[in-house]
Amino acid sequence: MPNLTPHFTLEELTRSDVALRKGIPNAPNAAQIANLERLAETLLEPLRWALGVPLKVNSGYRCPDLNAAVGGATNSAHMDGRAADLVPVDMPLLEAFKEIVRSGLPFDQLIIECGAWLHVAVAREGEQPRQEALTASGGPGHWKYERWVG
Repeated sequence: MPNLTPHFTLEELTRSDVALRKGIPNAPNAAQIANLERLAETLLEPLRWALGVPLKVNSGYRCPDLNAAVGGATNSAHMDGRAADLVPVDMPLLEAFKEIVRSGLPFDQLIIECGAWLHVAVAREGEQPRQEALTASGGPGHWKYERWVG
């Protein structure tokens, strides 16, 4: 599959172990692919350079069936191809989170979820990014979000 940017491919932003196990086809349409490309160009690639480490993508695009299977929010930006869950390689998660908040990059949402991964999202096309930094605890269906005041 083609690279969306020098370090991110469409394959890694659509791959899902849950989808493979459950036989859920997770194929984005042209608009969702365009959003994934914008996500990679606007946030993922610049974040990789800003943090100075590779980023392991755990989840990118999710079709509605896959989103439901993983307990995602019903309005999840993942379903539009506007979000990715990732882990910076060899960098403490909280350090990466704080650096992203300070970076000035145009994220719509940045969430440190359960101290295990970062959720990053771009705004919808034509909308201003909210620059919303949150922490999340709990689990699927029971997430508790708090605004970061760090």
